[in-house]
Amino acid sequence: MKVAVLGGTGKMGRALASRLAESNSVIIGSRDPARAREAAKGIPGASGADYAEASRTADVVVVAVPDSAVATIAPLAKHLSGKLVVSVVNPLRSEGGILYFGRKAGSAAEELAELLPESRVSTAFNNIPAGFLLKDEVVPIDVLVAADSKETYEETAKLVREIKNLRPLYAGPLSQAAIVETITALVLNLASLNGTGSLATRFVSRKG
Repeated sequence: MKVAVLGGTGKMGRALASRLAESNSVIIGSRDPARAREAAKGIPGASGADYAEASRTADVVVVAVPDSAVATIAPLAKHLSGKLVVSVVNPLRSEGGILYFGRKAGSAAEELAELLPESRVSTAFNNIPAGFLLKDEVVPIDVLVAADSKETYEETAKLVREIKNLRPLYAGPLSQAAIVETITALVLNLASLNGTGSLATRFVSRKG
């Protein structure tokens, strides 16, 4: 499967791309194709391209751009029509040393869905610091996935499971994406305030 990571030159985008490249053909997408090709050199089997080319040739597209850049995805709608688009965008703002959810209403994933009406949009991988994906072996982590249909969830869950030790959990429709994105602020604040080092999500069941 061909997976494009838009924003793949950033820390999280590159970390995801490196893991997904273990079982997929990965395309690093950047507004600057030269930067994309340079980033791809560090990932075996990966290639680099601008956003349009990466979106056009991919089967699945992961969006790992800053929240301020979400609107730049709109011109790609025709290339992303009929495709699964996974948002990894976290709208965060800092105030007094504490991170807060950065939107007054809605979520980054919902904005993407509005910009890409012919795509199947989900949100996933939001609560994982990039460093966890760069370790020799990823520790067990739960990945919250919000999507408006179980079919879109299952498509996204399949992508999540391609990274060993990641467990997808259905978080409900895309209207719940703001909660998923907000958890990122909580996780980062917990690590900072308690001096634990990077944290990620893992839920424990009474079933054992």
